[in-house]
Amino acid sequence: MMRKAGSAYYRLRALPGLLLLLILFLIPLLFNFSYALKDGGKALVDVVNDGYTYRLLGFTIEESLLSALISTAVALPLSAFFSHYTFPGRRALLTLSGLAFTIPSILVVLGFVIWYGNNGFLNGFLMRLTGRDYTVISILYSFKAIILAHVYLNFPIAFLLITNAWTELPDTPEKAAYTLGAGRFRTFLTVTLPRLSPSIISAFVLIFLFCFSSFSIILVLGGSPAYSTFETEIYRRVHISVDREGAAALSLFSFFVTGLLLIASSRTRREAKASRRQKELSKAKGRNAVAALLLSMLILLFILPPMLSIVYRAFFTKAGAFTLKAWEDIAKGGTGMMGTAMNGIINSFCIALATSLLSVLIGSRIALSAAKTGSRILPVFASLPMATGSVMLGLGFSLLAVFLAHDSIIISYLMVTAAHLTIVLPFAVRTILPGARTVPPSLAAASYTLGVSPSRTARRIEMPMLRPYMRKAFAFSFALSLGEVNSTLTLSDGHVTTLPVLIYRMISSYNYQGAAALGTILLSCALIIFWIGEGGRKNAVS
Repeated sequence: MMRKAGSAYYRLRALPGLLLLLILFLIPLLFNFSYALKDGGKALVDVVNDGYTYRLLGFTIEESLLSALISTAVALPLSAFFSHYTFPGRRALLTLSGLAFTIPSILVVLGFVIWYGNNGFLNGFLMRLTGRDYTVISILYSFKAIILAHVYLNFPIAFLLITNAWTELPDTPEKAAYTLGAGRFRTFLTVTLPRLSPSIISAFVLIFLFCFSSFSIILVLGGSPAYSTFETEIYRRVHISVDREGAAALSLFSFFVTGLLLIASSRTRREAKASRRQKELSKAKGRNAVAALLLSMLILLFILPPMLSIVYRAFFTKAGAFTLKAWEDIAKGGTGMMGTAMNGIINSFCIALATSLLSVLIGSRIALSAAKTGSRILPVFASLPMATGSVMLGLGFSLLAVFLAHDSIIISYLMVTAAHLTIVLPFAVRTILPGARTVPPSLAAASYTLGVSPSRTARRIEMPMLRPYMRKAFAFSFALSLGEVNSTLTLSDGHVTTLPVLIYRMISSYNYQGAAALGTILLSCALIIFWIGEGGRKNAVS
C-alpha cells in the first residue's frame, strides 16, 4: 500500500514540471500553426507542394547523416583502443572530449574562420612552409566546411559515449570466444558489436539530431543558399523575406519530419543499463604505447588549434602585433554598432542562471518519477522539444511576443528565457535519469517500512544521491543556455542581446578580434562550468 502511495507521490511531484514543459512545447507550436493556417492554410499548402522544400529536406538529411556517420566512424577505432588500454593522459583526453558538450557552436564557427580561413593561421603556416603566396587549402564556405565543423563538434561526443560503454562491458564473452577458436575480427562482429550497438546507435542518433537542427554552422560556414537547411531557411524567411507565414509553415513541416525521426529512434534504441563495474584495462606498452601517443596527438591536433586560435586572436592582430584594443572596448562597455558587450555578458549569465536552475528543479522531479514508476513514456515526452528545433521555438515565441506586446523588453526577456528552458530541459532530464535509475529501490522500501513518508524519503535519501547528477545537469544546462544563439537570434529582434549573438554579429562584420575577445570570455566560462559539473563526481572512466 505504501509503495502505491509512493508511486502516486512521484507522479504528482513531477506533474507541475510536466505541465510547464507541455505548455512551453505547445505555445510555439500553436502559434506556428495559427500563422501557417492563415488564409485557409495557403502558406502550408505552398510549402508542402514546393519542390524547394524537399531540396531542403534532402540536404538537411544528407549533411546530418554524413556528419553522424563520419563522427561515429572516427570515434569507433579510437574507442576500441581507449576502452582496452590505460596510459598517461588518457583520462585528460576523455575529459577534453566531454568538454564538447559545453562548447557553443558559435565558438566552433569562430575558431574555424580564424584557423581554417583563407587568411587563417593554418593557411599562413602552410604558405610559409611551401613558399607560396596564395591560399594553400580552401575549406570555408563549402559543404566540406559544414561536415568538418559538425565532426569537430560531435565526434568527441561519440568517442566519449562509446568509450564509456565499451569500458563497462565485461570481457568474459570475448575470452570465451577466443577459447573456442574465434579470431579477433570475428569475435568483434559476432560478440562485441551486438553488445555495443545500443551505445553506437544512441551516439549516432544524438549526433544526427544535433546536426539536423544545426544553424550557425550552416549559416556562416556554408556561406551559400545552396547549403540551406530547414533552420537557416526559417531564419531567412523571418528576417530577410519577412514572410512569417511561410516560415511558420516550413517550421511545421520540419517539426513533422523531426518528430518522425525522434519516434523512430526511440523505438530502435535500447537504454543501456548503468554499470558500476569496469573491466581491468591493460597498460599500454611497446607498440601500444606508441599508438597511444600518436592517437593522443591526433586528437589534440584536431580539437585544440581552433579554440587556441580564438584566444591568440583576442590579444594579437592579424599581423601578429600584441594589442588590448578589443578588451578596452569591452571594459568601456561598448563594441561600436554591435551593441553593448557588458550588457550582452550580463544578459547571457542572468538568462543562463534562471534557465539552469529551473531545468534542474523540473528535470530532477521528472527523472526521479520516470525511474521510480518505471515509465518509458516520460523520457520520450520530455524529449519532445528536441523535435521542434531551436529556430522554430524562437519563431513561435517571437509570434507570441508580437501577440502580447511587441515593444516590451520584459516580454522579450521572458520569451528568450522560456525558449532556452524549452531547449535545455530535455538534456537536464537525460542527464539526471541515469542517476535516478541507480537509486536502489530497497532504500525507499526500507524507509517506508520504518514509517517514513514518500516526501521525506525523496527529500532526505533519494535527492541527496542525485546531487552529483544534478550538478552535472546544472552545468550542462547553464552551458547550453549561455551558448544558445539559434532561438535568441530568431526571437530577440534586437531587444535582447546575448554574448553569442554579439559574436555572431561581429563575425558577420569581419570584426574577428572583437569576436575573439568575447569568444575567449565564452570559452573560459565553458571551461569553468565544465569543471564545476565534473567536480562533484569522479570520471566514470579512470
